[in-house]
Amino acid sequence: MNTELTKQMAINTPIMLAPMGSVAGGELAAAVSNAGGLGMIGVGYGDTDWLDEQLSIVSRKTNKPWGVGFITWCLTKEILLQVLSYKPHALMFSFGDISPWLEEIAKHDVAVFSQIHDLAGALEAHRLGVDFIVAQGTEAGGHGTGQRTTLSLVRGIKKQPIDTPVIAAGGIADGRAVAAALKLGAEGVSVGTRFYASFEALAHYRMKERLVECGGDDTIRTQVFDIIRGINWPKGYNARAITNKFVARWHGDEQRLRSSITKHQPAFYLAQENADPKVAMVWAGESIDSIFNIEEAGKLLEQMHRETLRHMR
Repeated sequence: MNTELTKQMAINTPIMLAPMGSVAGGELAAAVSNAGGLGMIGVGYGDTDWLDEQLSIVSRKTNKPWGVGFITWCLTKEILLQVLSYKPHALMFSFGDISPWLEEIAKHDVAVFSQIHDLAGALEAHRLGVDFIVAQGTEAGGHGTGQRTTLSLVRGIKKQPIDTPVIAAGGIADGRAVAAALKLGAEGVSVGTRFYASFEALAHYRMKERLVECGGDDTIRTQVFDIIRGINWPKGYNARAITNKFVARWHGDEQRLRSSITKHQPAFYLAQENADPKVAMVWAGESIDSIFNIEEAGKLLEQMHRETLRHMR
């Protein structure tokens, strides 16, 4: 289980927490780090007060390596400097051009992870000299783009003239999947949805229960939740979530939803506040077939580690 991820980040298992916005906060990041993985906080869209609170929690609750993940297209210098002031060990950039930020980051002792979705993105990340390439496949929960599945993308990158270590992301929720990624040449994995179904995750318990109740066929890549929230993601991006009545009504009818946002937003936000699964969004990857319970994050990581070792033999 010694990989470039474990060696460079001084962690015990090649498993990192995906920096899920509004879900991966300080408690969850600290729990993953304390159990031997690399905990990550998801900045989301940049609420500075929330971010200070979560960064304070992780700084207080672990002395192990941890990091922070950004939505690159909406990152600001204020947010970057705020995060760097807490001295994270890793920064992960997803969904956008990272080059404007590299000069400032070079002043700090921090590892840079670049999440990509295709071979062109991997080659560019390698050219920029990042420390790790995070290869996200279409199985992943939450936002993404591209057409390739995780293991196919990892295999494709490994055939390129790239010596940057690759982290597999998307569709990984148990040790068997971790082992499969490692056997294909990945140096670690990024796990999101499985840790969403943990006690430490910042989400309503009812939403976590949906991850246990549903399967991969119950997920869909859609734009409707971004539209109803008025969040203008760049062209080409959508997000995988558990489908429900809201999705059934508006997926495929996005233009009409855009033209009537103010009419439907109050009901949507009320449903989100009340964790109504018929309307509320639950980002989830296809890996939810492997989720059978809600558990402490540390125990989940330990179980995943043991299972990985069994399947690596």
